[in-house]
Amino acid sequence: MICFNCGNILTNSDYCSHCGMDVSIYKRIVKLSNAYYNAGLIKAQNRDLSGAVDALNRCIKLNKRQIDARNLLGLVYFEMGETVQAFREWVVSLHIQGDNNGAEKYLEAIQADKNKMDELNHTIRKFNVALAYAQNGTEDMAVIQLKKILTQNPNLVKGHQLLALLYLKQGEYERAKKSIMKALKIDKCNALSTNYLREINKCIDDERKNNPEERNRRRRANRGLILDREYLNGNDVIIPKNSFREAFSSAQTILHIALGLVLGACLVYFVVTPARISRSSELAADVKTDYEQKIAIKNSTISELQRQVDDMEQEKNNAEQDLEKYKGQSGSTADNYSNLLKAVEAYIDEEYTKSIEYLGKIDNSVKMNSKAFDSLLEKMNTELKDELAKTYFNNAKAAQNKGDIEECIEWYQKAIEADGSNDEAYYRLGWVYSQNGKTKKAQEMFQKIVNNFPGSKYYEDARKQVKDKDEDE
Repeated sequence: MICFNCGNILTNSDYCSHCGMDVSIYKRIVKLSNAYYNAGLIKAQNRDLSGAVDALNRCIKLNKRQIDARNLLGLVYFEMGETVQAFREWVVSLHIQGDNNGAEKYLEAIQADKNKMDELNHTIRKFNVALAYAQNGTEDMAVIQLKKILTQNPNLVKGHQLLALLYLKQGEYERAKKSIMKALKIDKCNALSTNYLREINKCIDDERKNNPEERNRRRRANRGLILDREYLNGNDVIIPKNSFREAFSSAQTILHIALGLVLGACLVYFVVTPARISRSSELAADVKTDYEQKIAIKNSTISELQRQVDDMEQEKNNAEQDLEKYKGQSGSTADNYSNLLKAVEAYIDEEYTKSIEYLGKIDNSVKMNSKAFDSLLEKMNTELKDELAKTYFNNAKAAQNKGDIEECIEWYQKAIEADGSNDEAYYRLGWVYSQNGKTKKAQEMFQKIVNNFPGSKYYEDARKQVKDKDEDE
């Protein structure tokens, strides 16, 4: 177990040996979270899937970074036929821990069979349609839709439950019991399935006592028995009808050829053309699914950023009582928090230029003493690296043209930090230093061009500046 404040390994003491933080409550929370995880694992092994879902949700509610619990929760959802929820848990798990994460293997296994994945995703939408049918009173349409769904996704527990409920309403008790037993085979301790089974057994017992004729009639119908069928005995002889006909006349032959051409044209129109249209529809559906997956991943990224923003908001509120000690810095700490939050909000709204503008206002010389702040700032700089470097470089040239030397130097330094391969930034910064009497710093910039950019168009001029300085000395 590691300290939540400094990341150091904790001992048996209630205080961190590195930073002195009180971790007694934190240890209790982590132990309780692990206990819920172990309970969820045992329930999942015993096929008490609904109980496992409850325990694992409690676990990640206490410790949202419990990767094993999230991955196991995704597997349980997938076993219950809830592919969308399983996919969501694995994506969140990957965003929390990108390396050495089993969720990556699960996602690759699902995406390997693209057709199967699309089929499973469509079953959720079809289930919603069947549910709407049932709510609107069209039980027959709902039953047909549910049968198709369970053929494609036989582990969808709520599909078996809804089908059993519809059969129960229609008086088809044997079929209802068969459907609910399939649900219990997947999730043995599901409370809703157990209640349905109890009600079905009660209806069957009542019918056995009060109306046995109706029960027997229905059971015979379900077995597909056909009464009063006439059977052939050994003395019966079947004589086929003589279908021999004389040769066709020439007129009949021409008529038959014309009829064959018409039938061929109809075959092309009604069979071949719909097949091509169906293929085009499938391709369009594949493209749509790809875009939906990309949107889902992007939404997950935005949700993760929003979660980090919420953490920052909470941390900012907790730190407001300590802001007095930063007043000597003209409120730089509070300004940095505000600018970072505005940059994240602009990024979520896809206003990247405005996001870069707010990032540029952050004063890097102020020590924030916040792990969450540094982590979010690093993530934002990584996402906007190219745009940041370009914007900082353009701002530096604009400041240089206005004659604002201090601002110019600051922007060139930020441009070099964002993109260390920008040889022009080193060259221009060197000349700014040289023209303002900062010879030593100017030589450092020219020397970096000579050492790191031998193919640059500024190489010869930079080498000449370094050589002239050496001769003067």
